[in-house]
Amino acid sequence: MTRRIQHWTFPFVVTLLVVFGMGAGVAANSGGMPDWESSQPGELKAGPLGLNAPASDAEKPVAMVIADAEVDADVEVRTTQDGVMQDPTGPWVVSWYDFSANVGSAGNSVYAGHVDYWDVGPAVLRNVADLEAGAEISVVGESGMLYTYAVEEVYRVNVYELNADDLDAIIGETDYAALTIITCGGEFDGSQYLQRDVVRAKLVNTQTAEEAEANAVPDETTSGSTGTLEVGSTATITNDIVNIRAEPTTAGSIVVTVNTGDVVTITGESQSADGYVWWPVETADGSIGWVAEDFLQP
Repeated sequence: MTRRIQHWTFPFVVTLLVVFGMGAGVAANSGGMPDWESSQPGELKAGPLGLNAPASDAEKPVAMVIADAEVDADVEVRTTQDGVMQDPTGPWVVSWYDFSANVGSAGNSVYAGHVDYWDVGPAVLRNVADLEAGAEISVVGESGMLYTYAVEEVYRVNVYELNADDLDAIIGETDYAALTIITCGGEFDGSQYLQRDVVRAKLVNTQTAEEAEANAVPDETTSGSTGTLEVGSTATITNDIVNIRAEPTTAGSIVVTVNTGDVVTITGESQSADGYVWWPVETADGSIGWVAEDFLQP
């Protein structure tokens, strides 16, 4: 079912007391959030949040790929201002919050993003609620290290029913390298979402950039050697919102976004990086860049 999508502020307030809500009527990209306690019914308050102290030798995340949810996004660093977690800045970026654990570190590494967006429609985390246990979430660090997490559980919570223990279970400290993604979900009452979808994953593998490249074995059914994907041939994009990147890596800047059915031309030989096989392509409008083979149909 399609509805007119609006961008509402993202649902977090973090102080010594933590509350979890979403307010309507804040301009897009404002970066601010209302005081949940004063703007929502009831007296819901939560207990202290066990913030995760980032390890001094850990690194910040720069990109996230979730193949099963069609996520291929840059990761921005967001913080808190006056006790309030800042909004993700746009529909196609994932936010990592600097009060939480660094990527790959012990502790809870907390991320957020929009499920839909004003005048855009479905956004970067539109499909994460459909992830199943075992689905892989890949996060690239500043050094090019590739951190792979496996989904443990996906669940939905009602905003007004959350208590202190619920909140701590979502964004509180963990005793292992965990990753938590939160986005809006469930019922939309015309002005706001009343539920949140939560994805919890556990670190299962770490690779250097060199190891990830070496382990990216081309699929023989689509490699240029078989004549199906080769220089000069065309291919169709198989998913919506696929990023064409400036370099053959998940950390490469996004040149343009393409969608299901768009046709691209293969302009060179493939390269392996970050656990993926990348092909250089040119889009119908002349944009040039690299796209992961997973999203190409010869």
